[in-house]
Amino acid sequence: MIKKYPKDIFEKVEFDKVLLLVENALLGEKAIEYLYQEKFQTDIHLIQMKLDQVDQWSKATADGNAIPLENYESIESDIPLLKKDGYVLSVDAIRRIYKMIHLAKILIEFFDDHTRRKAYPLIFDIYNRVEIDPDLLKEIDRVLDDRGEVRPDASPELLKIHKAIRSKERELDNVFSQSLKRYGGEGMLADTNESLRNGRRVLTVSAEYKRRISGVIHDESATGKTVYIEPSEVMPINNAIFNLYTDRKKEVYKVLKDLCAQIRPYAEELMTIESVLIELDLIRAKSRVASTMDAEKPQLIDQPHFGYKKAYNPLLLLKNRAINKETIPFNLELHGANRMLVLSGPNAGGKSVTMKSVGLLQMMVQFGMLIPADPNSKIGIFKRIFTDIGDQQSLEDDLSTYSSRLQNMKYFLENANEDTLVLIDEFGSGTDPKIGGAIAEAILKQLNYQKVFGVITTHYSNLKYYAFKTKGVVNGAMEFNKAKLAPTYQLIIGKPGSSFAFEIAEKSGLSKRVLNYARHKTGKNEKAIDELLTNLQAEKKEVEDRMEILLNKEDKVDKMIRSYDELYKELEFRRKKLKLQQKEAKLVEISYENRELENAIREIKEAKNLEKAKKVAKKHRESRKLVQSEVEKLQDEVYYGDNATVDKELKEGSYVRMRSGGGTGQIVSLNKNKATIQMGFLNMEVPLGELLPSGAPIEYRSKSVNTEGVVRSSNFESKLDIRGYTKKDAEAYVQEFMDKAIINNAAQLKIVHGKGSGILKKVVLRIIREYNDVREYWHPEDEMGGDGVTYVEL
Repeated sequence: MIKKYPKDIFEKVEFDKVLLLVENALLGEKAIEYLYQEKFQTDIHLIQMKLDQVDQWSKATADGNAIPLENYESIESDIPLLKKDGYVLSVDAIRRIYKMIHLAKILIEFFDDHTRRKAYPLIFDIYNRVEIDPDLLKEIDRVLDDRGEVRPDASPELLKIHKAIRSKERELDNVFSQSLKRYGGEGMLADTNESLRNGRRVLTVSAEYKRRISGVIHDESATGKTVYIEPSEVMPINNAIFNLYTDRKKEVYKVLKDLCAQIRPYAEELMTIESVLIELDLIRAKSRVASTMDAEKPQLIDQPHFGYKKAYNPLLLLKNRAINKETIPFNLELHGANRMLVLSGPNAGGKSVTMKSVGLLQMMVQFGMLIPADPNSKIGIFKRIFTDIGDQQSLEDDLSTYSSRLQNMKYFLENANEDTLVLIDEFGSGTDPKIGGAIAEAILKQLNYQKVFGVITTHYSNLKYYAFKTKGVVNGAMEFNKAKLAPTYQLIIGKPGSSFAFEIAEKSGLSKRVLNYARHKTGKNEKAIDELLTNLQAEKKEVEDRMEILLNKEDKVDKMIRSYDELYKELEFRRKKLKLQQKEAKLVEISYENRELENAIREIKEAKNLEKAKKVAKKHRESRKLVQSEVEKLQDEVYYGDNATVDKELKEGSYVRMRSGGGTGQIVSLNKNKATIQMGFLNMEVPLGELLPSGAPIEYRSKSVNTEGVVRSSNFESKLDIRGYTKKDAEAYVQEFMDKAIINNAAQLKIVHGKGSGILKKVVLRIIREYNDVREYWHPEDEMGGDGVTYVEL
């Protein structure tokens, strides 16, 4: 949790107004309570998760897959009552519960689509906590209608009572209508004829006729000229209806009691649904606020850092948009040891707005909100945020503005550290400029010593000069157009700003006589210092830029040297590989010629010239043995020549590729001379000698796929060794190997699977038979691997 100071920091940086925007976008009252209880995070993983959640909700909306969420009422006070055995909830409480279950149901239906689960996994993870019996919704539907009233047919007895009430009410209508007709015809009724009193239909009778109508007087008008009489002929019917409604009330209670008994076992699940809906409601509200200001998800750095690119003050942006006015973004990136920005410039030039923007955007990020800034912005994490902004005068504590500011500075110095962000407006003001400037410089020096991060606005030249000469502190200026004598609101890092007080005073209409006197009192030194400081800062910036260029060039040279070394190794590898392929081709050619040789030896034997046959066979064996030894030597050089070096480079988490070809994988674990690597969705165990270090695979996302052409690999290996693999891994690798071979127009392939139990051999033969591009396949002679090797001709 972030440590904040002072208590009204939200108002100082106007974060309270951002919270109000979120509050207005919420659907449930309970979510508002949670909003103001939500904590600022300092754990980068939690912040990243919250930002990703809001970002995924925004993407779902943009994709036309708006996640369904509606207005809801809290059931937090209803659930403890429901848990009490035999307790009967009110119809309103049951209706609230029904709404909760209904929202859970539509969320279930939304995420029934597997593609949505995959597209918005963090939202699905939240929803996935919901567990509720869908039949419960049907049971409530059976009891309550669309208006939330108990249905007449909720039970057989209730239906019977309902029909009896309707029958009696029709009878009442007939009898009452006759009374109206009778007494109305005799002129005894007032203009309105009838009314309703105490839940009963009554006649409106002129006072002079009240004794002529038999019945009960329920009321009379304020003037006493009209009385309301229930005729005696309808009284038995009304009494019967009253008794039926009493019976209905008892039966409704019984029905609701049974319904509550059915809901009661799901009390905890219902509370889970509410917590899920509140969490989703907060994410939705943050997403809606983000959409109003075109907010993006920045990159996070797990340490204090300023890296804002094209950032806006969100409140100023919304205000200006409402009146079609342009808002100027700012860039604030501090590199190296620089941590504090001393921001100067004319009044109304945007210094305070920029400083507040830094604090406001920082709070938004650590509150899990997207910000109106370039998504390539790199935002650090702070554990403490302190501000000294605005008038700090306190009548209660008998403190002047300056005394109050000094108390703030005391708190900063006692509590700030390297994880702290401080925001100070008009640093040093409120007292004698010379003394105030000196104290401000001393405080700035101590804050810098404590490695605090901050943005400080000032007009004092001594602070600008301190920033110029001190490591860790850098000047910044709000640009001012001298020609138009108007601010541009552009932030420039590395240059101190001028107050342009005389120019602005002249523009405002002050007389030249007054201004000349002021210039004379100021003296030449003050202006000269400002100009000298500006020039020195410009020269310093130029030197730093040149140094950065030289460092970049040095880095490029290092990369070129490393690239050259890699290219040389690759070239040497290919040269040896080409020689190896030539020798292997010669071995294959020898195997073809072997049949002819066997025929020749057979003819010599038949001619009983055994000595000659032995010489021919011996010569052939020596020739084949020589070629085979050359092949083995080249194999060692090509595949295993750098094993000692490679083995040292390999460790858990390293990216590797197979010597015999294939994709890039990551080492999961090492076990003696073998490594378990993950390639896509597959895990396989491979001898260390078969692996080469590789860079991390390039991840990319594409909105469309071009299938008109296929990119061929320039370094396809025509040999695959699957010895030691499991059957499942071997199948995947052989299929991938065959696909790449066909794509790269390979002519001949060699698959080494070993003999063993013959399982891998069967896998290889089964797969290559599935390809129509295979012309022929065979096993070489025993000296070349026999049944442990399969050659494939495409």
